[in-house]
Amino acid sequence: MNEWQSMNAIYLGGFLILLILALIPRLKGIGFTKTAQMVLAWVVIFGGLVLIVAEWPTIRSALDPASPVVEGDEIRIRAREDGHFYIRGNVNGQSALFLIDTGATGIVLNMETAEDAGFPAEELRFDGTASTANGLVRIAAARVAQFDVGPVSLDGEMVAVNEGQLDENLLGMTFLNRLQSWRVEQGVLILVP
Repeated sequence: MNEWQSMNAIYLGGFLILLILALIPRLKGIGFTKTAQMVLAWVVIFGGLVLIVAEWPTIRSALDPASPVVEGDEIRIRAREDGHFYIRGNVNGQSALFLIDTGATGIVLNMETAEDAGFPAEELRFDGTASTANGLVRIAAARVAQFDVGPVSLDGEMVAVNEGQLDENLLGMTFLNRLQSWRVEQGVLILVP
């Protein structure tokens, strides 16, 4: 049992003792069986809350597979139904969803994410081109002040803003090459920063 679990057990035990002491005077009016049922109900309720708090990373991952789960020195991401890996990140403090794309060279933002991150289209110079599955698109270079994906922080990172109809932001090989390693095991992408 780790320190956090020990503290939870102490808090739960203290709560149970206070609950029982508070209910003892009621034993005469309600009866032991009814009081025991009430105590058990509260134990189940608070035990469930403690369990939810303890297992929140796993629960969050099940609700939103793009939320990275950090286990030790690994970031784990489950594949979505379409077989692709998506991960949530932050660009200049704004939450953004990224498709991890080994076919992309760099980090690519769509117009919506770029604007949310403080790069309005009218201030960008779309003087570059990129070859995509949909043909050539114009791109603009931008430097983000803050770029975080789970525990990985790439502040001052250069990104490309895609002027075309890009649904997802892309995390390409520029990001993956900054990691110690990455691999896929049984439908889970494992990133090691």
